[in-house]
Amino acid sequence: MITKSTRILIAAASVVGLLAGCAGTTPGVGTDDGRVGSNPGGLSPQRVYAPPEFKNIVWLNVGSFEAVPEDLAAPGKEFCDRQNTDIEEYKAVGYHRYAMDTNSYPIKAGGYYCEAQAKQKN
Repeated sequence: MITKSTRILIAAASVVGLLAGCAGTTPGVGTDDGRVGSNPGGLSPQRVYAPPEFKNIVWLNVGSFEAVPEDLAAPGKEFCDRQNTDIEEYKAVGYHRYAMDTNSYPIKAGGYYCEAQAKQKN
């Protein structure tokens, strides 16, 4: 029989587990060290709102991304180019066909991991 206090304990454990998962993207923590390809076959990457303000969206499970397949390089470049700024260019360095959005739904075309690089001065 599940009591009200048991449900509260389960909910609290779920929140702690979610926060621990966010900490797992920090380099050097767990099997996913935050580098593309460091944990192939791990949990699918998922977009999440990052603490403390929960305004910025970041990838969870970055290590599950693998190299961008050659046939998806052009769409990956197009996607990452949309994030370019005056001082940074973004390059698609990872792809996962089962990446999930912030609502835990699969992204139809898969997900790209974009890495910022300083723009070359002309």
